[in-house]
Amino acid sequence: MSRVDVSSRAPRPSRRRGGRLKLKVDEQVLLDGRFTGDWLAVIESIVGQQSMQEGLLAARDGAVRTLNVERGCIAGPVQADGEPPRDVAMVLKQIDESGWKRLIEAMACEAVWAAKLLEGAVPEGLEDLFRGCGTPVIPEASDIEATVKDAGRRDGWRIASLAWIAAERMHRDPLAILMVRGMPSETLVERIGHHRALRSTEESVAHPPVIIDTDLATGPLLADSMETWWRPHAHVDRVDREPHVRHALLRRLGPSTLGGKFPLSGLLATIYDEAAAEAARLLDAPLGDEDASG
Repeated sequence: MSRVDVSSRAPRPSRRRGGRLKLKVDEQVLLDGRFTGDWLAVIESIVGQQSMQEGLLAARDGAVRTLNVERGCIAGPVQADGEPPRDVAMVLKQIDESGWKRLIEAMACEAVWAAKLLEGAVPEGLEDLFRGCGTPVIPEASDIEATVKDAGRRDGWRIASLAWIAAERMHRDPLAILMVRGMPSETLVERIGHHRALRSTEESVAHPPVIIDTDLATGPLLADSMETWWRPHAHVDRVDREPHVRHALLRRLGPSTLGGKFPLSGLLATIYDEAAAEAARLLDAPLGDEDASG
């Protein structure tokens, strides 16, 4: 992919039949909306005012074929009349783990943040909270890389057109921007709840949620790992883990109700330790011939 020169006028969008996305929300509604106004302003600073207007007309005409919104990227093919579609991508810098920790600590102070997010609503003051933590909801222009595959001098409108369609998606689903910035709202609610639980009890839990980076969590397809799916394929040693409570189930059960001096809980603890050690030995054992062939 290459960067684009955005100084020229856009050609007419393609009139070919097929699936197309047409902008239906009024322009001013998007310019005045939460997140969408900032989003469009940032994209205009990248491509220019003329390209934004050309992209608006193209978006209304159906130049954008599809829209893909995922972590760190908004992408889709944009087509002009007489030309094949060209892939457009806007890569947004994701909020790193330290940034999310600051946000979660701030949100854990009041229950309203998690409650609103759980309802699928945008809490009042969310933008100010993100900005105060040094991580604005909509990143600055320097943190967005907009590219067009096989770009020419007349392709700035394609980025703008995709940005208008993305703004319409944000208007209908504002919390989708959290996923683009690196964490879906459902995961954010879970981590806020976990942090609040730690603050209220002032102690660790037996099995805290493990946050695994996407690069570490990826591995071979399940279809290619039918014989070895139970073996850890990611670099689990590189995942940060919180302190683990030993024999949490026995601690919850409390002292044995059976009479006598025999320490039943101690026996069970020993059995658990030996079973865990044996499981670890099996997991660390080298692949046998049958496993390797699978």
